[in-house]
Amino acid sequence: AVVSTQSGHYGRDNNNVEFVEKLAVTHEENLRKMRLLTLASMAQDCNEIEFSQLVDKLNLVTEDLEPFVIEAIGSGLIKGKINQPEGKILISSTINRTFLDPQWLFIKNKLELWQKNLVIIQESMRKSHNFSVPIGGG
Repeated sequence: AVVSTQSGHYGRDNNNVEFVEKLAVTHEENLRKMRLLTLASMAQDCNEIEFSQLVDKLNLVTEDLEPFVIEAIGSGLIKGKINQPEGKILISSTINRTFLDPQWLFIKNKLELWQKNLVIIQESMRKSHNFSVPIGGG
């Protein structure tokens, strides 16, 4: 099994190797997935990540970093751009690895704002076209 140490580096947990091998999942595949999820976690609270941070935290060689980041972007885990000259990734958004009260509150506030905007649009259409547009398909 793949484990992350306190320093954040990945290694092999020999206690669960037999169980993992029965699942027909390779150590390398587990390692890749753990690295992808770690990158998503790292990107959650920042706008940019230095290449050196990724190489250190994910235990990657520099040559493997760019294809790895491209895979993370392509899979939808993060949205961003690689800034090769400055040696960093510019993060625009990322998936949430956890979904707790702050994320639910954010969604609630967004939906309430959309609902208010739809009411404003409905009022505007009613005044300008003198007809009613029901909200919510009703």
